[in-house]
Amino acid sequence: MALAVFGAGLWIRHRAPAVDDVGLQLAGDARAAHTLVGDRTADFRTALTADFVLIGTYTVSTVLAFWLSGRTIAVRMRHSSLIVYGIGAVVAACVCAVTEKLLLLHALSGADWPFAWAAGFATVKWLLLVVTVPVAAVLVAVVLKRAAFYGCARRRYARERARHRTCVCGGGHGGDTTDSGPDGPDVVAPWPVMAWGRRRWPGTARGAPPRSRAARWENGSRVPPGREQGGLGFCVSGGGIRSACVTLGALQALRPQLGRARYLVSVSGGGYTTGALQLALAGTGRSRGEDRYRAGSGDVFMPGTPEEDHTRRHSKYVAEGAGQWLAAIGAVLRGLLASLGLLTATLLVLGLALSWGYHLVPLADPTRPPGFRGPALWAVLALLCCAAVFWFLWLVSLCLARQFLSSVLKKTFLTLVVAGLLLAVVAVVLPALEWATARLWTLHAPATALSGGVVGLLTYVTVLAGTTWRRIESTEHAVESARRTRLVRTLPVVGKYLLVWAVLAVVAAASLLILGGAIHVGRTWPAAVQIGLPVVLCAVALSLDQTWTSLHPFYRARLTAAFAVRRKTDPDGEQLAAPYEFDEPTPLSCYGRRHPGFPQVVFAAAANLSGADRTPPGRHAVSFTLSYDYVGGPDVGYVRTDVLWNRIRPVIRKDLTVESAVAVSGAAFASAMGRQARAFQTLFAISNARLGTWLPNPGVLGALWEEGADWGLPPMPGIRRLPYLLREVSGRYPLDDRMLLVTDGGHYENLGLVELLRHGVATAVCVDASGGSGAFAPALGEAIALAREELGVEIRIAREDWQKLVPGSASPLTPQPTQPTQPPAPNPLAALDLRLSADSVVEGEIVYPRALVDERGRTLGTRGRLIVARATLTADMPYTLLAYAQANRAFPHDGTSDQWFDSRRFDAYQALGHWIGERVAKLLPAEGGAPRNGSRGAAGPGAEQQDPVHHGWTGGTLS
Repeated sequence: MALAVFGAGLWIRHRAPAVDDVGLQLAGDARAAHTLVGDRTADFRTALTADFVLIGTYTVSTVLAFWLSGRTIAVRMRHSSLIVYGIGAVVAACVCAVTEKLLLLHALSGADWPFAWAAGFATVKWLLLVVTVPVAAVLVAVVLKRAAFYGCARRRYARERARHRTCVCGGGHGGDTTDSGPDGPDVVAPWPVMAWGRRRWPGTARGAPPRSRAARWENGSRVPPGREQGGLGFCVSGGGIRSACVTLGALQALRPQLGRARYLVSVSGGGYTTGALQLALAGTGRSRGEDRYRAGSGDVFMPGTPEEDHTRRHSKYVAEGAGQWLAAIGAVLRGLLASLGLLTATLLVLGLALSWGYHLVPLADPTRPPGFRGPALWAVLALLCCAAVFWFLWLVSLCLARQFLSSVLKKTFLTLVVAGLLLAVVAVVLPALEWATARLWTLHAPATALSGGVVGLLTYVTVLAGTTWRRIESTEHAVESARRTRLVRTLPVVGKYLLVWAVLAVVAAASLLILGGAIHVGRTWPAAVQIGLPVVLCAVALSLDQTWTSLHPFYRARLTAAFAVRRKTDPDGEQLAAPYEFDEPTPLSCYGRRHPGFPQVVFAAAANLSGADRTPPGRHAVSFTLSYDYVGGPDVGYVRTDVLWNRIRPVIRKDLTVESAVAVSGAAFASAMGRQARAFQTLFAISNARLGTWLPNPGVLGALWEEGADWGLPPMPGIRRLPYLLREVSGRYPLDDRMLLVTDGGHYENLGLVELLRHGVATAVCVDASGGSGAFAPALGEAIALAREELGVEIRIAREDWQKLVPGSASPLTPQPTQPTQPPAPNPLAALDLRLSADSVVEGEIVYPRALVDERGRTLGTRGRLIVARATLTADMPYTLLAYAQANRAFPHDGTSDQWFDSRRFDAYQALGHWIGERVAKLLPAEGGAPRNGSRGAAGPGAEQQDPVHHGWTGGTLS
């Protein structure tokens, strides 16, 4: 109907005389208008009169289009506002158009002043039409598309619902499991939740009481069905390959205790090891029709096993050897070229459209520097003055306590401000950019290509520097004078930030030059270029998945090659570690199942959200976990992993494997990194050096999958197209979007402790290898604060306990002189003494807001036990560990950006993890429930601890 009304208006206008009425609208003065009209005044009057019909028809048709989309598409809150503003903008354009026509009809009688006013109203009219008509056309296309594909989507969901009920794990999965899979709802809505698309979603009801500890626990402790509270749980921290080595050693020492644990939460580097253990335990069946693999036994990844040897040999997992280095550098270069190519093509197409737009509707005058038209400037000034008037009226209404009136005045003020800024961009900024580009960009094609190559090379070098530059602590040890001068010590960090900002400035300048040049000469390009460029861009943007053009596939492949193995027995009886193939499907719902003698693995990641309404203060991310039963978090909801696997398209399905869960949980370099500097995030987005991925938002799946769902709901995309890259560049991550950007769990909390406490365990063991060589453990402090803010859980560590973790708190290792009368010599261990802690394992108390209840219904009480094992040096460590620490000043806090470990450093960190794991094992009850000898057992935090039994890397201790 809307199209028919608009077509009728075009037909009536087409029958009127053909005149340049657009030029007359924007003439601005009588002399230019009379030059344009000449002796055709009657024809212009007829055309202006026919324009009234066209104005009415396009106004009615556009309003109908917005109204139709609002009545038929189940839109979200911000889209509802878009429809209201769209209808308002169309009506405002109609008023401006009618006023402009009346002024022009009056001016043709001989008046002069109406031409300037008519040009001002015409400028505002064209701005509103350019903004609203394309949006209305897109909405109509969306309505038609959803109506056409509704039946197919419903039938596909029905088939998938029937299929997943009988879906079994196959294709290489085997071994026994402790359960047969989750038996809960397909989708668990986020909490608190309100109606999607009608009110703010999710949100907290107005008038709710302040967030008490009990209320925070009620909201924050919501986990998927089947994840009962338990007695013992482990969490392993992030930290790249450093954390993976420490985790490996610690879990080797704690393998008996792992058999009694309910949960094992891993973050980033800790997930490298837990994912490898999970895949090794699941390693049975056939792969590619070749040899039969023996079921992974309980001794996988124990000392001396093939799995451990394979990982040690591939600890330089990112690249080892010239071939792999070239592949790594090529992967970064490929992503950079793909990203810059797509963004450049987008700017060229936009400039081409603007070039034709300014030609057909000359809001800018290229003959006048810098291309402004006087009436357009006056229109911008008039809109901003009107905004100032409504701002003043809004303040008056606030003083008069008129709530409804103040709300209307505030919206009007904001609308006028936005309209004024948009008009300034269209009528002032872009014409000035075109004028400046035409005079500044005088390079020929070879020089232009060389300039573009320099920009790309500079960006490429900066990306490599940003992802591989070691931390300031490592640089201090490399530069001897850094210990004496603070300026020298801060130069690497300051230089890194300056380099990033310089590259972003260069890229922004190059982008503006490209856009300005396309606006200036776009319509003069050959017809093949003008047609082919938009077609190619649309084809590429619609067919390429943005996650798979980033570094995520490369990162996942390298982690798979180093950690994803299963045991194979040759015909001669020799046992080997056989790597999983990169494209071998390892569904998380099958390969991530819980195995006998091993806890349920929960990979902790972070879902990035825009704004601060839902995220913890300053983090811009919420918890997002991946496990065999459910995927999601309390703030975005949960969805069953097997159901999601069956109902999404194959491209996105590849990100629901065990290897992908490990890679996503360790996606440290991304376009959204929680509290990290926005400059680095923008650089990683522009250069495609991003490791995160877009996964379905569980919060919207319930409305999409339910029986009889509204056909107007947006379907789940089958491929993550160009708009998702643009969202990463602009930093927009809406809470109610269909897809969520999921990145490193450290962007939310780097220990996994908060997620472990969310599941409610009476004893929480935290292996902290997150790094940091300061006096305190920063990740532990942040986790304690976040647990209190989000869960209402209090963690108390006695002062005499946490002081034991401080470097330098141990008794100094002072060598005794060989002769009593010998004068004291310089202490060669003085530097090492400052790095030694009194203990590497401390205990604390967990106070839950409510009593825990285990799977058998037994009350566990409100108080729990926290054991923190930190990767730090102590005086009673084996001789070889202390000798390695003396020779390597960065140990055990090598930079996380350093992911190239040789076998010696791998062994050192693994031995450190095994040492602290043995210390933890003494504090945990034995199989029968009694504490092991030498432990504090049930004693509270701060109790005295007996001397540990010395177990070491190769034996021997320093006393």
